[in-house]
Amino acid sequence: MARKFSEEDRNKEVVTADGDRIGTINDVRDGRATVDRDDDDGGITDKIKDMLGWDDDDSNELDSDHVDSYDDDRVRLRRHH
Repeated sequence: MARKFSEEDRNKEVVTADGDRIGTINDVRDGRATVDRDDDDGGITDKIKDMLGWDDDDSNELDSDHVDSYDDDRVRLRRHH
């Protein structure tokens, strides 16, 4: 179930549906989150970047529609088809 991001989501890991870490939520504003991507982009494929609408600039905004689940430490993205 999609929900807006809140301050409690700050500093949580963001992982793919397969559990690959792609970064950490560093800011939350107006129900949207900004993600600090891991430098090596190891877990983030071009398909995932396209799904999230991310390119090579620094605007790594995450929309709650892309999230499958939230827990105490991480945000898991939906599986991309």
